[in-house]
Amino acid sequence: MEQRNFFNGDSKYAQLANITYKHFIKRQWTTYADIIKEFYREKLKYSNISRNDAYGQLKKAFRDVRNAIIEKVGEDCFKVEGNNRSKRFLYVGQNDNPLEELWNAKIVIDLKQYWEFCQNSAGFFPTAWLEYFFKESSDLLTIKARQKKGEQILSTSLNRKLTNIHLLPRLYEAIIKKQVISFEYKAIDTKTLIFHPHYLKEFNGRWQMLGHVEGKKPEFAYAVALDRIVEESIQQEETPYYSAPSGYYEKYFQNIVGFTNREDEQVEVIHIRVHTEYMFKLFDTKPLHGSYKVVKPYSEGEYGEFSIAVKVNDELFGQILQMGDALEIVSPETVRERFSKRVKALFERYK
Repeated sequence: MEQRNFFNGDSKYAQLANITYKHFIKRQWTTYADIIKEFYREKLKYSNISRNDAYGQLKKAFRDVRNAIIEKVGEDCFKVEGNNRSKRFLYVGQNDNPLEELWNAKIVIDLKQYWEFCQNSAGFFPTAWLEYFFKESSDLLTIKARQKKGEQILSTSLNRKLTNIHLLPRLYEAIIKKQVISFEYKAIDTKTLIFHPHYLKEFNGRWQMLGHVEGKKPEFAYAVALDRIVEESIQQEETPYYSAPSGYYEKYFQNIVGFTNREDEQVEVIHIRVHTEYMFKLFDTKPLHGSYKVVKPYSEGEYGEFSIAVKVNDELFGQILQMGDALEIVSPETVRERFSKRVKALFERYK
């Protein structure tokens, strides 16, 4: 009889089985509490794990995964310590992926679902992207046929007319393959750049490519907007590729909103007061920055407050101005004063 694949599906049981198996093959001591905390993303309703509504499914999934591994590897493949609910388990079997067949079968199903997503996404991804990545695949004909029939069920503003957005796959490939490229760039004046591309980022509907440019400063994170690149001038250069240090761009964007990271700015913990409940809930679900923290929950007839730890830049002020008078920078006073000057200048423009 064919073994049931307990990894398949989106049920609580399947999710808990996946988490349990991943914990086991990491060869770390694992408890029920470890699994259920990850399932709830550490937001347990009850500290006593048996009172949480997923506990019953957890016991079944944990038992089934463990028994399947034992059947495959042998009874001595687990060490067990503790009693009752405090038990912990350590996988010590010789096979690093004992349920590989079931796991791979789940991945195949996931890939099929992903392919269905691609077929329905010609309104989500720009057509030029799909044509690039499926250029040597007969499946592109299926996508185009469904697109003509209007059968796509996903859409986004990404497909609006953005100059040079079709270049993204080509530039992405240059980064992956560590290729140096040159192109004409139209800023204040037109100049030719020899570019070592490292990173692509979108903010507020505009894409930028960051990297190293020969003969230019800064050494890394030199940014160019895609809409200012002259497409016809792009050429591959036979020059050794100059990589950025590992983790550089993660650190570069860690403390900013948008693109601009000025060395003369310090990270400030900025407190922002929100004067409407709607706007407070909006930021609670879509924070300005990853450092977002609620300082004061919204109270009816009063206000709420949140903080972010960032460097001040134009993108930050632009995002706050976009929300009108519902937001107010409270502190630090220096940042409040800088923003106040921006608002006064705007008022004078419309006076």
